[in-house]
Amino acid sequence: MSAPLSKDLRKRILAAKEEGASHAKVAREMRVSVSAITRLLALYRETGSLDARPRKAGRKPRLDEETLQKIAGRIKEVPDISLRELIEEFSLPVSAPALCNTINRKLRLCRNGARSRTGTSGRGGTTKRVEGEAGCPVVGFSVKEMESEARQEDS
Repeated sequence: MSAPLSKDLRKRILAAKEEGASHAKVAREMRVSVSAITRLLALYRETGSLDARPRKAGRKPRLDEETLQKIAGRIKEVPDISLRELIEEFSLPVSAPALCNTINRKLRLCRNGARSRTGTSGRGGTTKRVEGEAGCPVVGFSVKEMESEARQEDS
């Protein structure tokens, strides 16, 4: 995806169109595509502004901030709650390993003591999770440990 047109170029395109120039003529003079002019004018009609639309990068998260805060509160209330219990209690649309990653990445409940260490080379080595703060239910588990724990529960 290309960068948005500059604010100055947007103003010049709008001025040229208000003077009555055709899309094709403006496109040639400003060195933009006809579709860029069409989209710019549609945006101007919708919003009344020449500002570019905000970019939406990446996938929409499955867990919103409100849900994450509820999960954090529940973990603080019951420190030894399991991921499966959290998934059932809040009817979460994620798997246990995904929830584990989300909690570790977004909530960072155990900032002081928990850390990760890489293997000897630092590249391609396995990551060993070291449990830091006592009672932290999630930091300290790797996804592979979670998957093997789930397989053991199933059998």
